[in-house]
Amino acid sequence: MKLHWIASASLSLVRAVQSCAAPNFHAPTGSAGGRKSSGGFILKDPQAMSQFVSEAERVSERLISAAVSERIFWDHLRDELVSSGNDAPITPQLCEVALLRSGHSQLQSDQTAAAIHRSIDNCRRLLMTDSPRFVDQLRLRYAPLKQSYEAYGPGMVRSIGKQIWSGSPPKNWWPTRVTVHAVQPLRTGAAGRSSYQSCVWIEAVLTDMSPNVPEWLRLIHQLTQVAIDTHTRTHLSGVSASLSGGSSGLTAKSSSASTASAGFKGPSGHASSGAGDGTSGGDAKPSVELPWSLGSIPLILNQAAEAGLMSGESLPIAETLGLWWESEETFMQSAVAASSCDVTLGRGIDEVAEVLQQWWTVHGRDTKAFPIALKQLAKMLALPADQKGR
Repeated sequence: MKLHWIASASLSLVRAVQSCAAPNFHAPTGSAGGRKSSGGFILKDPQAMSQFVSEAERVSERLISAAVSERIFWDHLRDELVSSGNDAPITPQLCEVALLRSGHSQLQSDQTAAAIHRSIDNCRRLLMTDSPRFVDQLRLRYAPLKQSYEAYGPGMVRSIGKQIWSGSPPKNWWPTRVTVHAVQPLRTGAAGRSSYQSCVWIEAVLTDMSPNVPEWLRLIHQLTQVAIDTHTRTHLSGVSASLSGGSSGLTAKSSSASTASAGFKGPSGHASSGAGDGTSGGDAKPSVELPWSLGSIPLILNQAAEAGLMSGESLPIAETLGLWWESEETFMQSAVAASSCDVTLGRGIDEVAEVLQQWWTVHGRDTKAFPIALKQLAKMLALPADQKGR
């Protein structure tokens, strides 16, 4: 798997505009967000910053007047940019696609998109005037992360694939090429991925947010989810053609970024016990989403520890959850946000970490069939706190 790195000015711009339009979205935890807050983004020129915020608020007002969810619009606009194989320019057409995906009617969608694009483009001019070498600086920022991945990442992903597939991952398990969009940091680290392409994005932080959790592991986690998503999409046609079972394999029901990586499904659309188990879909039991995004966290941390790349007697699961799930963008793509795992939304990070640690010790670490172990994790997450592990 080769990574194609891009200094993404367009994606950085969109995230900056969103942070100013909805400052609490990107603001560090515990910060207060007034309407004139920048949510973690700032220009050197105070006057330009004020103009930037005003233009961002115009976008927000336009979306509200069009009865379009701001969050959903930004999610779709980011997804369109991340899914491109380059630093695609933000155009009126791209804005219209995001609007339509967000539920805007085709009636006057072009006019709404044009108005939104004007404000975003004004923000782009302000940003480029304030930081003429923005892209060059971004390339310098992502260099340490790229070097760390090139040093440790390839071996890690091979080990992860082997553990998921009991030593024999299929040849096409990892995508041949993944585009990595490096973006200007707005938080203390964040990442996400495309809902339908082998593309990820990650904040180009210069140093690890914690010495216990190297930042390149965040990238490994996103790449692992991309592999799951890619395998899922590859087998969707097989799912629709084999509703009554018969063949085996790892497939999934996928309709959006928030559920695409949640679990592998058998040919019937019901939960599969794992690769090669021949599970039939003859029963009428409801399908169970497997929490891959959560279950892969201790898997990744354990592989790093076994390779001598992490110190400490125990896996820093709680700290990793705090770092990786603090960003709403990452959280909404996680298995925690999947419909079948809604019960976990009321749990705090410490409680989820406790469940993950117990599951990894008892079920996950030595399993010969990772999907089967994940079924147990889904059950543990759904149980009341006093019944975990039963």
